[in-house]
Amino acid sequence: MKFKIDYVEKPLGCSPNKVSTFEKSCGVVLCPEMKDWWLKSDGATVFFGFKELQFFSLEEIMGEDVYQLKKYLPNTIPICLDGSGNLCVGKVENERISGFFVVDCGCLDWEDAKWIAHSFENFLYHDKAPEKLLYS
Repeated sequence: MKFKIDYVEKPLGCSPNKVSTFEKSCGVVLCPEMKDWWLKSDGATVFFGFKELQFFSLEEIMGEDVYQLKKYLPNTIPICLDGSGNLCVGKVENERISGFFVVDCGCLDWEDAKWIAHSFENFLYHDKAPEKLLYS
């Protein structure tokens, strides 16, 4: 079941060139759904009624090493914050995102990370908030 997305903040989308630059910079090929997401809004904050997701812009992801992920969770791309102090990341394997995980920003390691979904669409429309998955 898909939930209605309400935009709390909806910045303008980025250009296809920016998506291409992002992919090269991060060594990943985004799935079409993820490309479309950032083309529609680059850094949106969305609310589903039971969960909030605060997406990073592509510039933020390419810029500073958010939460020192390269050190603590190598081969990941930060996707968004969940509004409860947790970070959602995409795990990169073979130049593709192989899965989406949530981890507490204060405890960044794979041992404590919880799997959410294999695909971006399933991550986005998961019927539980990342916080609930992390602490259940």
